[in-house]
Order: sequence, then C-alpha cells, then structure tokens
Amino acid sequence: MRARTRVGAVTIALFALIGTLGVTTPASAAGDYPSWEDVERARQNETSAAAEVTRVEGLIESLNNTVAETQSAANIAANEFQTADANATQAEIESNRLASELETATAAAETSAGQVAVLMAKMGRGTGSSTSLELLADPGAADDALYKLGAMTKLTTRSTEVLEKAKQDANLVTSLNDQAEVATGILQQARDDASASLQRATDTANAAQAAVAEQEANQGRLIEQLASLKGTRVEEEQQYAVGVAVRAEEARKRAEEEARRQAEARAAAAAAAAAAEANKPRPGTGGGGGGGGAVTPPPPQTGNGTGTYFAPSSSGWWRPAPGGITSWYGPRPVMCPNGCSVPFHAGLDFGGASGTQIKAVQAGTVIFVGNAGGFGNRVIVDHGGGVHSVYGHLSGYNTRVGAQVAGGQVIAYMGMTGVATGPHLDLKIEINGRHTDPAAFLRARGVRI
Repeated sequence: MRARTRVGAVTIALFALIGTLGVTTPASAAGDYPSWEDVERARQNETSAAAEVTRVEGLIESLNNTVAETQSAANIAANEFQTADANATQAEIESNRLASELETATAAAETSAGQVAVLMAKMGRGTGSSTSLELLADPGAADDALYKLGAMTKLTTRSTEVLEKAKQDANLVTSLNDQAEVATGILQQARDDASASLQRATDTANAAQAAVAEQEANQGRLIEQLASLKGTRVEEEQQYAVGVAVRAEEARKRAEEEARRQAEARAAAAAAAAAAEANKPRPGTGGGGGGGGAVTPPPPQTGNGTGTYFAPSSSGWWRPAPGGITSWYGPRPVMCPNGCSVPFHAGLDFGGASGTQIKAVQAGTVIFVGNAGGFGNRVIVDHGGGVHSVYGHLSGYNTRVGAQVAGGQVIAYMGMTGVATGPHLDLKIEINGRHTDPAAFLRARGVRI
C-alpha cells in the first residue's frame, strides 16, 4: 500500500546534501576544527587572527546550516513517507473492494449463465453447460448466439430479460477483472514506494541527529575560541551564534514551505488524473460516472509540525507509529453486533504490519500493561497533568508498569488483538478521564498526522 509521491526540486536538493554528507557524518570533520594552539598562534599576528575569525565564524555558520538543512530534509522525508503510506493504505482498500465486487459479480454471472443454460436445454440444444462457460469467457461473442436463441424460441419478455442480464453480468465480470489487474499493479507500486520512503525517512532522521550531535560537540568551543580571537566576551559571541541559527531556521522553513507547495500540486494533479480515470467508460457500465475503479489519493494529513515517528516536535511529542491513518476519531459503522464495537470511534487508527514498533508519544510513567478485552493488549502512559495516552490491539509489550519512559521510546508492537480486522495501532488520548481527538491533540503539539 504505497503511493507514488515524489519530492520536488527543494527536497531533491536537500537529499543531495544528505548524500554528500553521508547519513551519519555532518558537514565538518573533526580535523577541520581549530585547536586552542591554532587560536593562540593566530592571535600573535593581526592578519592571521582575522583569517582565523573568518574561519571560525564560517564553521559556526556551517554547523547551524547543516542542522537546519538535515532537519528540513528529515521533516520532508517523514512527510513524504506518511503521505505515501496513507496512499498505499488507500490502494489496498481499493484492491480489496474490487476483489470483493469481483467475487460477488462472478457468482451473479454464474447464476445468470446457468439460467440461460436451462433455456437452451429446454430447446433440446444440449445441456447448456458449454453456453454457460462461453458467456463467462467471452460475453462480447455471445451477442449473436443470444440473438439467434431469442429469435428461434420466440422467448417471452421474462426470457429476454434473463438473456440480457446474463450478458450484462458477464460484461461486469470482464470489466472488474480488468480493473482488479490494474489495482494489483498500483498496489504493488504503492507498497514499493512507501518502503523506499520509509528508508529515506530513517536515513535522513539519522543524518539530522548526527548533525545536532556534531553541533553540540563543537559549537560551544568554537564560540569560546571566537571570543578569544576577537577579544570579546563569550556572551557576545553566543548572541552572534543565535543570529546565525535564526537565519538557518528561517531558511529551513522556506525550504519546507516550498516542498509543501510542490507536494500539494502533485497531489492535486494526481487527484485530477484519478478523477479522469474514474470517469472513463468501462465495458458493461454504460459510460462515465458508473463505477470505475480509481481511488482519489487522500490529501496529506500532516500539518506543519516537526514531530514525526523519527524525531520529536519542538515540545517533545512524537508520532507513535509510521503508518497511514485507517480510521479517524468520530462516528463510524459498527464492526460487529452484540456490543463488541460501538458507532463512535474514540481513537485514531494507524495502519501497518504486525510487529511494527510503537513509540510513546511523550515522556511519562507506564500505569497499565495487559489485556483489555475488545481493545486487545494495551499500554497506558501517564504524562502528568491528567493526560494519558492509550495504545491498543498490540501484539506485544516492551515495557512494564511503573517504568519511566522517554518520548519516542519503543514501548510495544503493533498487532490485531481484541476486535480488529487487521494489524493496526488504536491510539486514544484521555484528558482527566475524557477522550479527545488524538489527531487534533498531537497536531496542537507540533506532531504531523
């Protein structure tokens, strides 16, 4: 279930930067940084000191730019993956729908063909079994035979209806077969694309983390060296570094905004193409608007936050699972009778494969680990202030009651225990014991959903 989302020129440029840096190596190697001996030597000569100041300022700017650029690439890649995975989920739903319709249509066509066979048997033209098979195998070639059959037997209106329905049912099977073949190809491509997007998101997130580690390891020393070279106070040079960081952050936001606009343009183009495909005349459907098989790709449901499955938001909140959303908070059809499901979904479902790692949305204390009937295996984390996050339908746990967990820590694994039609995570957010929309809650804390 993966979709054909492609990053634009800005994203490509950022990924090229990541490729240049390597996914674990920031811009500057340790050997490029000046030692205190270098600084002391440079201070002995005014020209050398000026050159060293320029060099150190360049290193500080490079560190800040690399952090901003790798974080931007990581955010764009995570956004691309979430969109691709959501589209892939939609492709799987469409493929399953067509498979179900094809099964139903085939049964109806077999019944109709059998009724035609009975008519032919009554004519003394044989058992009619071969005609039944011919109608299913080649409905187009059956027109002439059906016309002759009607003329020869002077059929009643009811018999004519039987023949026409047999033809329509056989045509529908042919049409659905064609659509199912196309949907299977789209689904496989979508899965491949989402898998590649997941790898890119993981690589760029690692690169961003490495860039931050490089900055933390070196920038403080560089600021002190800069103050020594210029004869200023460290606090003054720290303000200089803050200004550099602000400019880098502004550039990051511009790059992400451009990438977002390009993604929206691609989504709109894909939606228009899908709508055109859906309105094409299909064999046996009588023209446009009568079915089709295309699914309009869902719009990105990510928001503009920096929190993803791969990195926290600025306020420390995480996306708990990487997959697309398969069921939103709010009313939905009852899945089964006898009270095993209710017409209002109080959570947010993330689709994915069984065993997918589930992360805590924020730091907190684990207050429940165990089975909860229809909700399956679940974990509850208390984040303080009356806020609890609840993770349901799990296949297994990676924590215990009383454990202090960090935001982004793996606490469980996706499954389909309890009432579930497939592997997924059902995330619920409770505030003082009352459910709230998890998507709105997390978006308000900078998480992309």
